[in-house]
Formats: sequence, structure tokens, C-alpha cells
Amino acid sequence: MQPRITVTEHGPYRVEGDVTIKGATGRVLRTEGTSHLCRCGGSRNKPFCDVTHGMKGFDGTEAAPHSSIAQRWDTYPAGEVTVHDDRTVCAHFGQCTTRLPAVFRADAEPFVDTAAGSPEKISDVVAGCPSGALSFVTGTDPAPTEIDHEPSITPIVDGPYRVEGGVEVVSATGEPYERRARQTLCRCGRSRNKPFCDGSHWYAGFQDPQPEEDRVRPPTPFEWAGGMPALRALTTTFYSQLLAEPDPVLEPVFRNMDPGHPEHVAAWLAETLGGPAVYTNEHGGYEHMVSRHRGLALTAEQRERWLLRMMRTADIVGLPADPDFRSTFLAYLEWGTRIAAINSAPDVEPIAHAPVPKWDWGQTPHYVPQRWDDPDAAARGRARYAAEHGERA
Repeated sequence: MQPRITVTEHGPYRVEGDVTIKGATGRVLRTEGTSHLCRCGGSRNKPFCDVTHGMKGFDGTEAAPHSSIAQRWDTYPAGEVTVHDDRTVCAHFGQCTTRLPAVFRADAEPFVDTAAGSPEKISDVVAGCPSGALSFVTGTDPAPTEIDHEPSITPIVDGPYRVEGGVEVVSATGEPYERRARQTLCRCGRSRNKPFCDGSHWYAGFQDPQPEEDRVRPPTPFEWAGGMPALRALTTTFYSQLLAEPDPVLEPVFRNMDPGHPEHVAAWLAETLGGPAVYTNEHGGYEHMVSRHRGLALTAEQRERWLLRMMRTADIVGLPADPDFRSTFLAYLEWGTRIAAINSAPDVEPIAHAPVPKWDWGQTPHYVPQRWDDPDAAARGRARYAAEHGERA
């Protein structure tokens, strides 16, 4: 299949065919098949989509024109070289204005002054334009001169996707954009020229990879669950229902249950999910938990029934039902009950010494908006820039 990027409606980019996908550090992640890349800026598994666009209500409406590039560019002759400039797809990286400021003028019109530089230097700078807004032709050949690259997609640090190798981009309506050797696709979610980058990532403060010190941290699973009152309600309800109407599968396990057991389980869950270390400090820690399971010979049916009833009770008491929390909570209960079953086997030496486990969000931390997720972040950034430089936003 020919390499293709399809823009899905208010969703990710679907990448098909033999396209090398890299991470922001340059590491090759995939080279074939079908992948879905984040374009809302919020995925917690960048560059791949993790459905955050649905949680944040991402508006991915496309605004880029489908007209011919040749109809949109401005042309600047420079001896044997002619420079074309298509402002509609410029990502505003500034590599041209930085490397040859006399030729590519950020504060003057026309933008390109080919008389201020040699054709060789101008061609070199133009070839480095990541968005392909700048291109050049040599002699009478109407086709822009391009470096031949294999199809690839690379997230630029704190910026868009750099797409090379003439990968076709198709809109959500099925209409293809004109194929280009170089292009940059928005991945911050803020571009006003979607699916192409227009530099909004810079104004919005988009970061990837994001420094830990700048990250808005999600609440711990303990905090998101509702803290100790919520977990206490969970375990109290669970065991009171279990005793009110004895479960034939679980009754043998809890026949002589300590009245304080629901509180102890709540304290264990709280500490495991990121809450205070009450179980360690007041209830004997991991070693005590092992001692309570030693010799119980828990069966697979009992483990599964306990797990099923606990998740049902979570619904009854109103623990958060979002997929992030429930997947994390269920993952811990699966792991924890299997460890308990191992430690309860009569002929097995239990895992005797360990700390109370710490269970965090893993691959699906609760979605917390970062600063660029604000729909007005880029507009405010442009306004600040204009005010600082005496320009109109």
C-alpha cells in the first residue's frame, strides 16, 4: 500500500503503508502497518493516540486549502535559482530568517530578497525548510528541486510532525491534499490551518517531550477515587453485603472475619493507590497482610468472585467510572488477588517480605489539561507576542 496519512474527523492521523514513524528523540518506533498518531496535543502516549481527543472535546476541523500549491506561492527569481514561497503552509520555524536574515526578512515586505544572498546559500536554506513552504527550482525545470527521502514521520521537539518522502495526506472528507516532498502536520491541536502546522505550538506553549517540572500532575488514584471516605465506603459496603447474604463461594474465607477487616482493607487500598501509609504504620505492613492469607488455599473461583463483587461494589458506592481510573483499579485488584492466591497456597513458601505495593496510573494517567490544551492558549500567546513587539495579533 502506498504511504498515506488520513485525517480522521476530530480524531488522530491514521498512517498506513510503509512509513517510518519515529519518536521525538529520533528513535524508530514503527516502519509498517497502520498507526494512529495524536493530533490533539493531549495524548499521554505520544506520538500515538490514546483517545484523549474524545475526553477533551478536540475540535479537529480542517481549514487548509486544497488548491494547487503553484496557485498559492509567490515567486522570487535569483539567477539560475527561483524561490517559491507558499505562506499558507509555513510553520514559522524561523530557520530561514535565522540563517539568512538579509534574504528572508521577518520584518519587511517582500519577505524574500534574493539579491541579498548567493544562489547557493539561498538554495541550502530553502532545502532546510521543514514545512516545504519554501522551495526552489533550477534553470527552466518547473518542478521544485527536492532531496529524495524515504517516507517518514518524525515529531519535532515541542513542534509539529515533520513528514518527508512525499507521503499523501487525505482529509477527513476523503479529498487528498496535493502531495509534497516536505510538510509539517499540526500535533498541538491549536493550528488555525489544520491539518498543517501554522506555528501555533510556539504561542500555545506546547511541549513534547515535556520536562517533569513543567508537567501538570494528575491526582493520585487515591485522590481521584475520593480519598479515604470513598475507599472506606467501598470496603464497608462490600463486606456488609457479603455477611448479610452469605456468598457460598466466599463464605468459607470470611466465616470468622475480624470486625476491623473492612477498615484494614480500606487502609491497604489507600496506601497502594498513593494515599497515606496507614497500613504500614498502624497495621503491620506487607508482612501482616501475608500472615492473614497464609494457608487459606484460595481457589481460582474464590479469587474471581471476590474481584467481581468488588468491582460491582465500586459501582454501587459511586467510585469514579472513567476508564482511566477503572482500568488502573482493576489492574491492581487483578495483580493483588493473584499475589494473595499465591501466598495462600498450603505447599508454597509465600513471598514473605516486601513493601506495600505502590500502584500508579501506568499508561493511562487521568487526563489533566496542560497549558496548550486551553483553546485560547495560542491566541493569548499571539497577543502577548504582538504587545511585546508592537505588532497586531
